[in-house]
Amino acid sequence: MEFSLNLKQDLKLILTQEMKVSLNILEMSSYDLEKYILKEREINPYIEVEYTNISKKNFSNDEEEFSPLDLAHKEESLVDYLEEQIGYLKINKNMRFLCSYIINNLDKRGYLLLKKQEIKDLTKFPLKEIEKAIEIIKSLEPVGIGAQNLEECLIIQLHKKQINDIVLENLIKYFLRELADGKIEKICEKLKINQEQLKKYFEIIRKLNPIPSRGFYMGESINYISPEAEIKLVDGEYKVIMLYGNLPKVKIKEGENIDKTYYTSANNLIKFIEKRYETLKNILEVILEKQYEYFSQENGKLKNFTLKEVSEKLEIHESTISRAIKNKYISSNKGILRIKDLFVLNDEKELICEIIENLVLEEDREKPYTDQYMADYINLHNLKIARRTVAKYREELGIASASKRKLKNI
Repeated sequence: MEFSLNLKQDLKLILTQEMKVSLNILEMSSYDLEKYILKEREINPYIEVEYTNISKKNFSNDEEEFSPLDLAHKEESLVDYLEEQIGYLKINKNMRFLCSYIINNLDKRGYLLLKKQEIKDLTKFPLKEIEKAIEIIKSLEPVGIGAQNLEECLIIQLHKKQINDIVLENLIKYFLRELADGKIEKICEKLKINQEQLKKYFEIIRKLNPIPSRGFYMGESINYISPEAEIKLVDGEYKVIMLYGNLPKVKIKEGENIDKTYYTSANNLIKFIEKRYETLKNILEVILEKQYEYFSQENGKLKNFTLKEVSEKLEIHESTISRAIKNKYISSNKGILRIKDLFVLNDEKELICEIIENLVLEEDREKPYTDQYMADYINLHNLKIARRTVAKYREELGIASASKRKLKNI
């Protein structure tokens, strides 16, 4: 009975690890994927790399393969630095994987923008374990890593310095914009402090680091663009042509004595790369269908188009689509285009979100506007919207509810 239970847990871990690799490969740009492939070749004797694009074949006297990676400036990776710290912690394999998953989903500033529920949907781990993993990440260096936003990042740093001042925290939580705009009198009035005290607080804030990732390589700083596909006119019709030659082809070296672990890893790499191509091509074909006039007409314009439409069409999660198009480009008669730019949000939604942001910025922190008030205000401007839709847009903007925005008593 005990043996059977342990076997089931191990199997779950293996499947979860495969899922992690697959998702990471899906998200990588061509540049980062090439770098990853070459790294895997160094540690896996079953991986053979073959360049089909002549511009990437070797031209050196010693017959070594040439790659743009050879010219890249090497910087220390934040992911490697954080995972090294995780390696020293006494945590179980599941928690170690979950921490690694979160680390690999930090944005270029070092913030974690993925919601806990999104992580739960993608990893199948319970929320309690996800919350624990996030707290572990926040305990690592550089201080402030894993925060959801600037305010939380700064407050984490305060606590690390043993500064526990509710007035200072309220200043950071609710009045950073006013502080940047120089609205000194308004801040002093709301926080019930004098200008001298505010000046001291400002000096403390000024010494904090708003971007924890500063000084580390985050995978996006090198401006090397290699299109994933081409939107091309073929027999009178625009089609998606995948540019397979822009990546080295991965093959498996055959041998008599097969190491199952290395062989499986090499085989999975090939499978995940093929899945990446398939997913991206499917997404691009849906995009082309929607934005066909943009490519086919000289003065064609992009239509309103969202990730949700692609999600419903292909029956895959929006987060998967977001990963698949991240930092990826296509070649077309319109030039080199970032895939993300082919999505256009509804103009009305953008206007509503702007109104919500402005209302929150100007509200009285002691009596913040409720979702119903904002819905009523927006409806007065000939834009029909329900309270629950305001709540949804507010959450997408990263704005807390009225009760959480209310200034705490000092």
